[in-house]
Amino acid sequence: MTSMTKDGKAAHAIDEQDRLPPLMTFENVLMDKAANRQVPGAAWPDFDTQVHARLRRRGQLVCKAPKIDETTAEIVEKPVVFASVYENHFGHLTAETVPRLPQALAEYGDLPLIFTRMRGDTSNGPSQMFKSVMDWLRIPQSQIHFVEKPTLFRQVHVAAQGEHLDGPRTPTEYLDLLEQRIAPNLRQRSPGGVAFVTRAGLDHKMGAHAAERYLVSCLRELGVRIIQPEALLLREQMRLYARSKHLVFSEGSAIHGRQLLGRVDQSISILRRRRQSNMARGQMEPRCSDLTYVPCFGGALHLTNRGGARLHWAMKSFYNIDALHSFFADLGVNLAQVWVQEKYRQFRDKDVLGWVFAMYDPMIEPWLKPANSDEYLLDQFPALHLSHLQDQAAAIIKARKSALG
Repeated sequence: MTSMTKDGKAAHAIDEQDRLPPLMTFENVLMDKAANRQVPGAAWPDFDTQVHARLRRRGQLVCKAPKIDETTAEIVEKPVVFASVYENHFGHLTAETVPRLPQALAEYGDLPLIFTRMRGDTSNGPSQMFKSVMDWLRIPQSQIHFVEKPTLFRQVHVAAQGEHLDGPRTPTEYLDLLEQRIAPNLRQRSPGGVAFVTRAGLDHKMGAHAAERYLVSCLRELGVRIIQPEALLLREQMRLYARSKHLVFSEGSAIHGRQLLGRVDQSISILRRRRQSNMARGQMEPRCSDLTYVPCFGGALHLTNRGGARLHWAMKSFYNIDALHSFFADLGVNLAQVWVQEKYRQFRDKDVLGWVFAMYDPMIEPWLKPANSDEYLLDQFPALHLSHLQDQAAAIIKARKSALG
């Protein structure tokens, strides 16, 4: 159903699925440090019956009740707003924590904003990344408070997640509130041009397409704007996103950064690094005029953890070159004109060996440590036309393992 506003613009009636649940208020809530993301440290009354106060992913509740010693709890009499666990991962912060804030701040914008700390967090204070996201939302650091020990809050306001990881379509009401919040940060201008958001500058362990650096060099030669998120201030990053008519992402957490913006008349395209991935579809579709998941996945090298699960977020993926060229040609970017296959192979091979070196680092993080046999990885090379690299990869693995003694 559509009506017209006084200025002649279309006004759309909000369907029930486009509304947010009402803000919730709880009395006498115990909080403590978070055990992890799934146990954020807030002991909501009648915990098992709560739906909107708990963490959701992929449409499912994943939040578990914490165990808190209330006998030592400090008491806070003044009302507060609960945000979530303090998060130092950009993707989780923007996709899971930020979506609780626009509604809560619209109704209780002057109250202290409460985050719980993770027990394993040994940092001296919030990261610059966290501060930048809060600044983008125009939240002063003085308003932000962290739970460091058992605390009983007499009154806590909390909003449901307006959107969540791989969840359903983002409600219109949430986007309205987000846009109102960030409007002062953006200059009014019509979007134009093509921009590519690259992962080429990230560590191999974070996962990327092999030879993405070569793709970047070709696109830059063709006049495409290259955005390297980790090298930019967040405000500049957001403004570059907002002013691009065609915004192309290499699949990864930077896509969640687009969730810090509302609706823009632009196309968003995502170069798949995983087969059939539709990352953040429910969140991207209502924010743009067109959304495409480019079928350019051409296979990947992967490792497994102790449980036998693939470390899919750290895969070294490969392009389907024909699909890649076809996609950019449809945007008016003649990638095939400047692409030299031999140069691509040189970049690809260097990236593959660099990835093997990084993934077999003796000091690699526990959640990335491979537990598969050497043959499990090396046997993947022939099908990806990488047989010529097997001996070099085997030598790297042997040398890295010998470094452990």
